Amino acid sequence: MRTTLRLPQRAGIYCRLSYAPDGSLEKVERQEADCRALADRLGWGVSEAHIFPDNSRSAWQRNRSRPQWDRMLRCIEAGEIDAVIVYHGDRLIRQPFDLETLIGISDSRGMRIASPSGTRDLDSPDDRFILRIEAAQACRESDNISRRVKRALDARLEAGLTQSGGHRAFGYGVQVGTRTKLVDGVEVEVPVYDMGQQVPEEAAILFEAGERVLAGQPQAGAVRWMNTLCTTTEGNPWQTKTLRNLFLAPRSAGLIERDGQLFEAAWDGIFPREMWESLRRYYQAGAELHPHPGRERKYLLSGVGGAQCWNCGSWMSTKPVGGRNRKSARIYYCNTCRKVGRNLEHTEAYVSGRAIRLLNSPQLLTELAARAENPALANELTELERRRDTVRQQIESLADNPEVDAALALVGLASLEKKIAATRGEIGATAERRLLSRMVGITPEQWEATPINIRATTVRILFGVVILPTQRRGPGFDTNAIRVVRARTDTAPSQEAGKAKR
Repeated sequence: MRTTLRLPQRAGIYCRLSYAPDGSLEKVERQEADCRALADRLGWGVSEAHIFPDNSRSAWQRNRSRPQWDRMLRCIEAGEIDAVIVYHGDRLIRQPFDLETLIGISDSRGMRIASPSGTRDLDSPDDRFILRIEAAQACRESDNISRRVKRALDARLEAGLTQSGGHRAFGYGVQVGTRTKLVDGVEVEVPVYDMGQQVPEEAAILFEAGERVLAGQPQAGAVRWMNTLCTTTEGNPWQTKTLRNLFLAPRSAGLIERDGQLFEAAWDGIFPREMWESLRRYYQAGAELHPHPGRERKYLLSGVGGAQCWNCGSWMSTKPVGGRNRKSARIYYCNTCRKVGRNLEHTEAYVSGRAIRLLNSPQLLTELAARAENPALANELTELERRRDTVRQQIESLADNPEVDAALALVGLASLEKKIAATRGEIGATAERRLLSRMVGITPEQWEATPINIRATTVRILFGVVILPTQRRGPGFDTNAIRVVRARTDTAPSQEAGKAKR
């Protein structure tokens, strides 16, 4: 005869909602209310200090944390609660791994679990067996849902479509009707959009913003310009991060990204493929030059991509020098070997003069004209990526394709990756050439009036600057201690970085 179990005195309540995109706690609170009603019917005492709500947390994804679940396990291990009440078993456990963790912590503690479907005693072998079956069924159902969702996404991808839903993206979404939606218990009419159709006015604004940035206008300037014309689709002012995300979204180029690969979409892009690749390269180059975003540039040649130390190859930084009785100045200084330094004002004046002279030379105009944009590059890149994806699929399914030579396929894949990188580098150089075209013919006065970040980028594209130890003593600036190496205007800057010293 089974001994009658005592009623729990300090029961905790666990609530979980897998997906709450708006952060709403309404459904979690409903679960808590139902659990309290169940506790009253069972006569269990609820500990008010041990309510565990995990809002918008998945129990199926093992790599996603559940903070309140973890806190509940700690409370069980510390003996603070003697039971758990849950709205339904799958709110508590979706993976057998979680059940075994709970059983291990609750071993010999007389823990009870209650839900509308019944109560379980974790010390009972029979109840543990039933719980393990229920956990396995919940895991299988999650796997089935995942498989169906993935297949639906694959079908949409084959049709050139993304997953449905979400906010309307700027530049896309012509209203085609309305639908009724329940908001706070009230039915309201909300618009329905065709996300595949461009909104001409918005698309034109976004395209011009992209051209402005590639022509050398700072991103903040493009944002200020857009704020004079419109707001985001949610009615908010434009921010640099919002604009950057729009520029880099594959959707803006008529593409879909899935698992790191790009596929053609069923809609037209706002940006041509080559222009979109140039925008990507623009931001990639900016990240390489400025590892600490948000830090305002103050000096022409400091930091990554600026001047290099002749002795050790490190990028130069700046520091103040001077004494108590004389005016303080700044120098470019190598913090790595501490053997090279040069007056900042004189160095910048010398390099700026070289840049202005080159920007006004017929030689540069001839180079830029010879390297005019090639629209065929975008088509070439698309074809190379298609061939690469085909080879990848053949390698992944070698068992189904015995006629494919694995060694040759791997060699072909490496060759295609190399060609893709070279083509992207050529497309990436377009943004730099546009900036140089804008700076051609600049006067010294215009140069000084140009923002420092544009001047620094221009110098980086034109030259590799190396600072050497001076051999001259006495007053005056030793120009022989500054090596300015002419860079190729047809090469992306990341490829030229670090070559100046050699």
